[in-house]
Amino acid sequence: MRSLPSALRAFARAADAVVDVVGQSFAWLVLFVVATLFGQWPLRELLGTGHILANDFGQIAHAAVFAIGIAYALRWDGHVRLDVFYHRMSVRTKALVDLIGTLCIIVPWAGMLLWFSWPTMVRSVAVFEKFSDTWSPGYWLFKVLLIAFSALVLLQAAGHIARDIAQLADPHAHPDESRPAAAEERT
Repeated sequence: MRSLPSALRAFARAADAVVDVVGQSFAWLVLFVVATLFGQWPLRELLGTGHILANDFGQIAHAAVFAIGIAYALRWDGHVRLDVFYHRMSVRTKALVDLIGTLCIIVPWAGMLLWFSWPTMVRSVAVFEKFSDTWSPGYWLFKVLLIAFSALVLLQAAGHIARDIAQLADPHAHPDESRPAAAEERT
């Protein structure tokens, strides 16, 4: 039978793996965004052509890249942080700071976003809401992205919580290698 810290670390690695697969898959949308949004300018201005659907779907893809990318950045510790004291802290203190921050800031924020976005998403999907200015289909995808964003951030937060609790419960264990070092230590 596994100990609690090893089970928590296994859960954290599983959450990391899911966020990695989704994040790496959605990263390819950047090429679509560049092609649709940046490609529209020369088509419209130089050739007098282009299509409004390309712009609308480019905006959806752009939103997807950022919505999914936030959980991926959280997973790889790529978010912006004022790191005045953090880099000097012990591994155990870092785990405690991360745990408190995740429980007090990330989880309530993403949980409220999920809770309040759900009814809006359901209504929007039920009528396949369109863009109000162009009447092209697909506006409802923005609402679905809010749910996907919230769920992925909560999954990654759960992974961070599990890893931090495991580190606090077993302080003599080496920190989990699947959690990246601080940005300064990586470069």
